[in-house]
Amino acid sequence: MDFKTGLLVFTFLAGCFAAPTLEAPEDDMAIFFDHTDASSRIVGGTQAAVGSHPHMVALTTGLAVRSFFCGGSLITQRTILTAAHCIRGVFSWGSLTSSLRATVGTNRWNSGGTTYSIARNVTHPHYVHNIIKNDIGILITSSNVALNNLVRTVPITYSVIPGGVRSRVAGWGRIRAGGALSANLLELFPTTLAGSDCEDRIARAAVQFNSPRAHVQSHIEICTFQATNFGTCNGDSGSALLRADNGQQFGIVSWGFPCALGVPDMFVRISAYQNWLRANVV
Repeated sequence: MDFKTGLLVFTFLAGCFAAPTLEAPEDDMAIFFDHTDASSRIVGGTQAAVGSHPHMVALTTGLAVRSFFCGGSLITQRTILTAAHCIRGVFSWGSLTSSLRATVGTNRWNSGGTTYSIARNVTHPHYVHNIIKNDIGILITSSNVALNNLVRTVPITYSVIPGGVRSRVAGWGRIRAGGALSANLLELFPTTLAGSDCEDRIARAAVQFNSPRAHVQSHIEICTFQATNFGTCNGDSGSALLRADNGQQFGIVSWGFPCALGVPDMFVRISAYQNWLRANVV
């Protein structure tokens, strides 16, 4: 779950749209407003037990060689919930890149499990890319995903989650700046922050990192914090934020500041999108 650095402020996937095709999308670097510390990385993630996140989906592209770019969660046998910016990153000339695949049933994104093709996608109509708001989307698989001990749908809760709730998030990502992806699924156990606390912390971070457009809308976003050197980062985007006590999903990894440097991580607040999800889930 560690990641390379070096992006300028708000360079949101610019390179992804410079070419007419997207067979190998860029690393998920869009969600983080600034990267200045070449050593910044997640050191707090621990290896998840096999079968402990049966909802996890690895999203990849490529033909002969697969490239991982985002996570997702299986919420029905045909619907994968993810971040809108993940979908935008593999969208070209009006359609998804043809090599997009979803792999389930494995803790290793590059081996094992079962892989499915994607029939279509839906992103929220009010998604705003330059400030990453309403960052929610779904991918519909071409066929039903077969369920077993290692593949399960995750229950969604539409309850408004307050601060102080212990949560759980897992993902794949680079193990060091510019290094290889983590072959194994890693997990963290951060705690949610109250909306006002989140807004205040992000406002201070926006000044610290000279990112004036970075702001929190706590009615549609929720943030978590564990400690410095613990947190989500690029490549974890689209992955599920779960309640640690009952496993219900209430958030989606969305955006943040320099990784694991003492600033909260931002997630889509699923409770704000109940009507949209119910209208679009297959």
